[in-house]
Amino acid sequence: MANSLSILILCGVGAQNSYVAQELAKAGHKVRILSRDTEKEEPKKLAALPGIEVVKGDTYDEEVLASAFNNIESVFVNTNGFAIGEKSEIYWSIRIYKLALCAGVKHFIYSTLPYVSKKSGFNPRFRVPFVDGKAKFGEYLKSQPTNVMNWSLLESGPYAEDSLHRRAPKLDEAMGEWIWKLFLGESGCMALVSLRDLAWFARYMFENPEEFRGDLLSVGIKHTSGAELALALTAVTGKPSRYVPMTEEEFREGYPLIKMGVAHSPGYDDPTLWTPQSMFYNWFTVWTNSVGNTGLWTREYQRLDRIKPDRIKSVEEWMRSVGYDPEKSEKSILQSGMTLAGIGEVIGK
Repeated sequence: MANSLSILILCGVGAQNSYVAQELAKAGHKVRILSRDTEKEEPKKLAALPGIEVVKGDTYDEEVLASAFNNIESVFVNTNGFAIGEKSEIYWSIRIYKLALCAGVKHFIYSTLPYVSKKSGFNPRFRVPFVDGKAKFGEYLKSQPTNVMNWSLLESGPYAEDSLHRRAPKLDEAMGEWIWKLFLGESGCMALVSLRDLAWFARYMFENPEEFRGDLLSVGIKHTSGAELALALTAVTGKPSRYVPMTEEEFREGYPLIKMGVAHSPGYDDPTLWTPQSMFYNWFTVWTNSVGNTGLWTREYQRLDRIKPDRIKSVEEWMRSVGYDPEKSEKSILQSGMTLAGIGEVIGK
């Protein structure tokens, strides 16, 4: 086993951070998580695990952050643009980096997303604020040296644990088949991510810092189309399944025209905060215009295979690994962290 590290995880106990914390603790590392509300179910569950310490505190408070960095060697940062908005995400990512540097942290890993709007020539059709916020900080980080504090970027994407539960297929009882209706067009593909594998790669990066000095690792399963999702479901469950492209009107009807954000967050009053409908319409427009591992959002699948030959390489493999079955009416694991005004907490990161 690698030498035990003291690792701080910032920006709550959402889905990604929870997976990363458990993977690190299981490997014998000491994990400290900063959480605004330690009385909720998820922080309590994590705090009960060996090697994990959950500390009450707001990430977006400089005094709290300075204290949290005490005796910390490495940090994992996964800011939540859904909750705080793009402008606050960029500002606080930079502040967190600078405070970590001043605190003597040795390795800074930031969970990012690709700068798709830049790659598109800043075409507004592909601008997604919660993607751009992370990507813009990633551009800032690339301009920083690594001789004082090593930094690495871990590039994520749509979680299978979210997308394939939140947007699960519906049973057509008359036809006796599962209908998977998504806003992906005829051949659009999503670069889905397994959170279990993402956590493994995060641990590997912490344990092999020189391999990722000033580097970016893009993780994922495989670019997957709606038709491939249907084929995978049939292969795993033995039940007929079919993909039907969702129309723009059907997609827009599924999202409320209401402010996105968290009332306590530093970005809640930001007038540029988008509605979920606007945010996710552009998010899916990226995928609708992606066919295979080409276009605006690509992955280094061969590099992932070299690092972890037994990684999950297809949606069918992922479904088998989690026992996926739409009849069980499983819910998305993203259950906290973003508030729609007047509705309450409904989604996390």
